[in-house]
Amino acid sequence: SPYPRLFLQCWDHIIYEALVTPVLLYNCNSWAAPEKILQKVDVCQRKHLRRIMNSTYPRIISNRDLYARCGGTPLTERVAKSRWKMLGHILRSDCNSPPQLALSFTVESMENMKGRIGRHQISIFKTILSDLNKRNMNLCNLTDLTELRH
Repeated sequence: SPYPRLFLQCWDHIIYEALVTPVLLYNCNSWAAPEKILQKVDVCQRKHLRRIMNSTYPRIISNRDLYARCGGTPLTERVAKSRWKMLGHILRSDCNSPPQLALSFTVESMENMKGRIGRHQISIFKTILSDLNKRNMNLCNLTDLTELRH
Protein backbone atom coordinates (compact mmCIF):
# COMPACT_ATOMS: atom_id res chain seq x y z
CA SER A 1 0.00 0.00 0.00
CA PRO A 2 1.31 3.50 -0.76
CA TYR A 3 0.16 4.85 2.62
CA PRO A 4 2.20 4.40 5.77
CA ARG A 5 0.85 2.00 8.40
CA LEU A 6 0.26 4.83 10.92
CA PHE A 7 -2.19 6.48 8.52
CA LEU A 8 -4.02 3.20 8.00
CA GLN A 9 -4.17 2.60 11.76
CA CYS A 10 -5.77 6.00 12.16
CA TRP A 11 -8.44 5.11 9.61
CA ASP A 12 -8.93 1.69 11.19
CA HIS A 13 -9.47 3.36 14.55
CA ILE A 14 -11.91 5.88 13.09
CA ILE A 15 -13.88 3.08 11.47
CA TYR A 16 -13.81 1.10 14.74
CA GLU A 17 -15.12 4.11 16.69
CA ALA A 18 -17.83 4.72 14.09
CA LEU A 19 -19.06 1.16 13.59
CA VAL A 20 -18.10 -1.10 16.50
CA THR A 21 -18.17 1.15 19.56
CA PRO A 22 -21.83 2.21 19.11
CA VAL A 23 -22.83 -1.46 18.95
CA LEU A 24 -20.87 -2.24 22.12
CA LEU A 25 -22.35 0.76 23.94
CA TYR A 26 -25.93 0.52 22.71
CA ASN A 27 -28.32 1.78 25.42
CA CYS A 28 -25.51 1.71 27.99
CA ASN A 29 -27.07 4.53 30.02
CA SER A 30 -29.53 2.01 31.45
CA TRP A 31 -27.08 -0.82 32.09
CA ALA A 32 -26.87 -2.16 35.61
CA ALA A 33 -24.08 -4.56 34.76
CA PRO A 34 -21.76 -5.89 37.45
CA GLU A 35 -18.18 -4.68 37.49
CA LYS A 36 -17.00 -8.07 36.17
CA ILE A 37 -19.11 -7.74 33.01
CA LEU A 38 -17.90 -4.18 32.43
CA GLN A 39 -14.31 -5.37 32.77
CA LYS A 40 -15.00 -7.99 30.09
CA VAL A 41 -16.27 -5.23 27.79
CA ASP A 42 -13.02 -3.32 28.39
CA VAL A 43 -10.98 -6.45 27.66
CA CYS A 44 -12.88 -6.91 24.40
CA GLN A 45 -12.22 -3.29 23.43
CA ARG A 46 -8.50 -3.59 24.21
CA LYS A 47 -8.29 -6.80 22.21
CA HIS A 48 -9.82 -5.02 19.21
CA LEU A 49 -7.52 -2.01 19.59
CA ARG A 50 -4.45 -4.22 19.85
CA ARG A 51 -5.50 -6.00 16.68
CA ILE A 52 -5.94 -2.63 14.92
CA MET A 53 -2.53 -1.47 16.19
CA ASN A 54 -1.02 -4.82 15.12
CA SER A 55 0.44 -5.26 18.58
CA THR A 56 1.49 -8.88 18.90
CA TYR A 57 3.60 -10.81 21.40
CA PRO A 58 7.09 -9.36 21.05
CA ARG A 59 5.78 -5.78 20.85
CA ILE A 60 3.38 -5.75 23.79
CA ILE A 61 2.24 -2.34 25.04
CA SER A 62 0.52 -1.50 28.32
CA ASN A 63 -3.17 -0.69 28.49
CA ARG A 64 -2.43 2.94 29.36
CA ASP A 65 -0.11 3.30 26.36
CA LEU A 66 -2.68 1.60 24.14
CA TYR A 67 -5.37 4.12 25.09
CA ALA A 68 -2.88 6.99 24.71
CA ARG A 69 -1.87 5.88 21.21
CA CYS A 70 -5.47 5.44 20.11
CA GLY A 71 -6.67 8.58 21.84
CA GLY A 72 -9.47 6.61 23.47
CA THR A 73 -10.85 5.85 26.88
CA PRO A 74 -12.02 2.60 28.43
CA LEU A 75 -15.63 1.77 27.67
CA THR A 76 -16.45 1.59 31.39
CA GLU A 77 -15.70 5.32 31.67
CA ARG A 78 -18.00 6.00 28.73
CA VAL A 79 -20.75 3.90 30.33
CA ALA A 80 -20.45 5.85 33.60
CA LYS A 81 -20.52 9.16 31.73
CA SER A 82 -23.61 8.04 29.84
CA ARG A 83 -25.33 7.11 33.12
CA TRP A 84 -24.53 10.57 34.49
CA LYS A 85 -25.99 12.19 31.39
CA MET A 86 -29.17 10.14 31.77
CA LEU A 87 -29.45 11.11 35.45
CA GLY A 88 -29.01 14.76 34.49
CA HIS A 89 -31.79 14.50 31.91
CA ILE A 90 -34.08 12.89 34.48
CA LEU A 91 -33.31 15.51 37.12
CA ARG A 92 -33.95 18.35 34.65
CA SER A 93 -37.21 16.88 33.38
CA ASP A 94 -40.65 18.01 34.51
CA CYS A 95 -41.63 16.93 38.04
CA ASN A 96 -44.62 14.99 36.69
CA SER A 97 -42.75 13.11 33.97
CA PRO A 98 -42.66 9.31 34.35
CA PRO A 99 -38.87 9.06 34.93
CA GLN A 100 -39.00 11.82 37.55
CA LEU A 101 -41.94 10.17 39.32
CA ALA A 102 -40.17 6.79 39.25
CA LEU A 103 -37.01 8.31 40.71
CA SER A 104 -38.99 10.10 43.44
CA PHE A 105 -40.87 6.90 44.28
CA THR A 106 -37.65 4.90 44.46
CA VAL A 107 -35.95 7.42 46.74
CA GLU A 108 -39.04 7.70 48.95
CA SER A 109 -39.53 3.93 49.16
CA MET A 110 -35.87 3.51 50.06
CA GLU A 111 -36.64 5.15 53.42
CA ASN A 112 -39.96 3.45 54.14
CA MET A 113 -39.83 -0.07 52.76
CA LYS A 114 -37.84 -3.04 53.97
CA GLY A 115 -35.44 -4.53 51.48
CA ARG A 116 -36.03 -7.85 49.86
CA ILE A 117 -34.73 -11.08 51.37
CA GLY A 118 -32.10 -12.99 49.45
CA ARG A 119 -29.18 -12.22 47.22
CA HIS A 120 -28.52 -8.54 46.55
CA GLN A 121 -29.85 -7.55 43.16
CA ILE A 122 -28.07 -5.07 40.94
CA SER A 123 -30.32 -2.33 39.60
CA ILE A 124 -29.72 0.89 37.72
CA PHE A 125 -30.72 2.86 40.81
CA LYS A 126 -28.18 1.04 43.00
CA THR A 127 -25.55 1.60 40.32
CA ILE A 128 -26.32 5.33 40.28
CA LEU A 129 -26.18 5.40 44.09
CA SER A 130 -22.73 3.80 44.04
CA ASP A 131 -21.62 6.35 41.42
CA LEU A 132 -22.88 9.13 43.69
CA ASN A 133 -21.10 7.64 46.71
CA LYS A 134 -17.82 7.54 44.77
CA ARG A 135 -18.21 11.30 44.27
CA ASN A 136 -19.11 11.92 47.95
CA MET A 137 -22.72 12.77 47.11
CA ASN A 138 -25.74 11.39 48.95
CA LEU A 139 -29.23 10.43 47.86
CA CYS A 140 -30.98 9.19 50.99
CA ASN A 141 -34.25 11.13 50.90
CA LEU A 142 -36.31 13.52 48.79
CA THR A 143 -34.48 16.61 50.07
CA ASP A 144 -31.23 15.17 48.71
CA LEU A 145 -33.00 14.64 45.40
CA THR A 146 -34.10 18.29 45.25
CA GLU A 147 -30.53 19.37 46.08
CA LEU A 148 -29.23 17.28 43.18
CA ARG A 149 -31.65 19.05 40.84
CA HIS A 150 -30.11 22.43 41.61
